[in-house]
Amino acid sequence: MTENQAQAARNVPIAELGTTLGRTRCPQPGQLSRMRQSLSRHGQLTPVICVEREGQLELVDGFKRRAAAAQMSWDSLWTSVRELSERAQWVTMLTLNRTSGALSVMEESLILRELIRGGMTQSEVAELVGRHKSWVCRRLGLVDRLHPELVEWVRTGLVSPGTARRLFVLPAGNQLEVAAVVTQEELSTQETELLVSLWQKASEPKVKRFLLREPRKALAHAKPEDPRTPLDPRLTPRGQRLQRGLRILLGVGTRVIESLRASPVSSDLEILTSELEQLDRLLAVLMEAVGTARKSRSSDGRSATSATHASGSFSPKDTASRPPRAKPAST
Repeated sequence: MTENQAQAARNVPIAELGTTLGRTRCPQPGQLSRMRQSLSRHGQLTPVICVEREGQLELVDGFKRRAAAAQMSWDSLWTSVRELSERAQWVTMLTLNRTSGALSVMEESLILRELIRGGMTQSEVAELVGRHKSWVCRRLGLVDRLHPELVEWVRTGLVSPGTARRLFVLPAGNQLEVAAVVTQEELSTQETELLVSLWQKASEPKVKRFLLREPRKALAHAKPEDPRTPLDPRLTPRGQRLQRGLRILLGVGTRVIESLRASPVSSDLEILTSELEQLDRLLAVLMEAVGTARKSRSSDGRSATSATHASGSFSPKDTASRPPRAKPAST
């Protein structure tokens, strides 16, 4: 902002600052909370930016400051009024927030859509905002593939922009029901991404119903080692590696059992013959190692750790040298 613009800034009652252009912004509770803290500690450091439309001041930049100030019962905000065209107001909104990263991908997409609706082509928009055409295309594709109602959920803060980005790969008809589950279960964006992946891979309706009915149970099966679940601190580093491996085995084993019990197609089993034979041999070695561990645990005068070092039975040495115990077809 130039010195002349700073001098032209004035205090304007909050009630006189319109938020019509805020249809492209997606408020998030965390951001608003941080803005309240900033205003409380430091006051308003820079003026909000407005444009005059038909005698009404409309915010171009400063939506979080306005919302936070209103919650704090402020009467007015330091305001700079700019002369901006319809196109320039959207470009200004993009450029003012580009360096700070204050705009989410969804917000950028909504702003670009306003420029397209104003009659510009993607190439013209790309040149105007100083971006490559592919950048504009990707963001427009995001908002175009989302269910209109889901876009409204994001815009009003019911669903986070990050969550919406994980849902747009689903058919529009399924986005809302999955979004409802994500919101109800308070799933993180990473958990949402995994749930969407499971949904896409599910071919049977009953599996999809299970994903919606028991999303956390499904996620636990698909991702057995939750990073939020710490390893037992009493274990040695080697013991913690073993615990991590056991968790993965338990989770993956459950999924494999479910797949085998679901009557796999014979042609699939034939193609997977080599993998099934290797698994059969590996299971024999694994059971031998488990048996050795049990004996070591019950042995007098020796710890499980020392027994492991002595026997080395936790690591299958040569599973390929053992003959298969069963034919794949019987598996």
